[in-house]
Amino acid sequence: MLAGARGGKDSRIAAPIACYEAVFGGHEKRLTRGERAVIPIVAQDAKATRVAFGYIRDYLTGSPLLRAMVDAELAQELRLVNRVDVVCFPSTMASMRGYSVPAAVLDEVAFFRLEGAADSDVEIQASIRRGMLNFDHPRLVKISTPYMKSGVLWEDFKTAWGRDDPDRLVWRASSVLMNPSLREERLERERRLDPMRFSREYEAEFAADLEAFLPDAWVEAAVVAGRHALPPRSGVRYVAAVDPSGGGADAFTVSICHAEGDGHTARVVQDVLKGYSRRGGEVNLEAVVSEYSATLAEYDLNTVAGDRYAGNWVREAFKRQGIYYTDAERTKAEAFLEAQPIFAQGRIELLDHDQQTRELKLLEARPRAGGKTIVDHPRGGHDDYANVIALAALLAIGRPMSSIPPKAMAGLWHRPAVYDIRIDGMQVMRGGDKYPWS
Repeated sequence: MLAGARGGKDSRIAAPIACYEAVFGGHEKRLTRGERAVIPIVAQDAKATRVAFGYIRDYLTGSPLLRAMVDAELAQELRLVNRVDVVCFPSTMASMRGYSVPAAVLDEVAFFRLEGAADSDVEIQASIRRGMLNFDHPRLVKISTPYMKSGVLWEDFKTAWGRDDPDRLVWRASSVLMNPSLREERLERERRLDPMRFSREYEAEFAADLEAFLPDAWVEAAVVAGRHALPPRSGVRYVAAVDPSGGGADAFTVSICHAEGDGHTARVVQDVLKGYSRRGGEVNLEAVVSEYSATLAEYDLNTVAGDRYAGNWVREAFKRQGIYYTDAERTKAEAFLEAQPIFAQGRIELLDHDQQTRELKLLEARPRAGGKTIVDHPRGGHDDYANVIALAALLAIGRPMSSIPPKAMAGLWHRPAVYDIRIDGMQVMRGGDKYPWS
């Protein structure tokens, strides 16, 4: 069910269905001795679960006819005398496997991926369906305001809305259609204030200005399962990129990559990925720079590319460690756009890193006037790990992004012997017959 805000998705649809299935579904007949059935109410976060649970609790405990069915009332759980439990879960839960599930509610499922893992909606649905196999007539209710054109809700909408489908019924309705008590003049004010989001929030339209930048399948195909780092090898030209953080919740990240092959068939291989943020407490940024510099040295690197807007302390901190920090000529959005074909063509191998995978899957593409596209993280999200792999990937396949002075580059491709290029007394590049540049 796709419906606008204040349309009663929880109070008039999800909660009554959950109560009916718990009390009158007859699901206890399919349980073995000692087994209990669970009807999960899954919402995007713990706060949202309390909303749906409040309706269900009031339906059951507030009715003289149904109150006798409640055996125990806990903070986020109702245990019924017929061995059926109604339990709330946030979408950040790692797994829901192991439960016997006759019915379930996925509340605001379009937003699960913003709170939990990037594919949490898919994985939670798979776990729930697994738990439904023992029941003859299970019910999976998905309710949400639409969001991005990706994920479980979008796939259901594309497949079954307006079509005869043996397994799914898709219902879409605006706020005012679901709740006629809403005043048209009040809705019109919301339209004037934010016309782009109005269609999504109140007319149940998927965001026309928002879509997933990298399909999940592209990202998953790029991740090498179980690979967390690759050791340095002689004769390999490595490149590195950093996304510095001056504080806040952003992470200070670094990625090292190399290319295998030449030209349009070259593949990018990610060798190293590290990151620190204040989300887990205070971080000594000088110590992080020192650690990253030591890692760069292991891969015979003495230059690293990063955001041109980084504070001067970043350059100075790396310089003290013998590393030259060069400004990326492209913006973050430009780097993402240029790196997109590498993912589309399957020419990149990523380390198995949960946060990087999540950030890449959550990148949003927003069309703008003049045919331009803005690529960025969702509101309240982060793209620190995604940013460094985009920058490093472009460097690896030979698309220079540094601000090394032109004079230092002069004659680079014509010197026959191994040579050094130095800026302010610091070696920033070396090359020759064996090493074109590094």
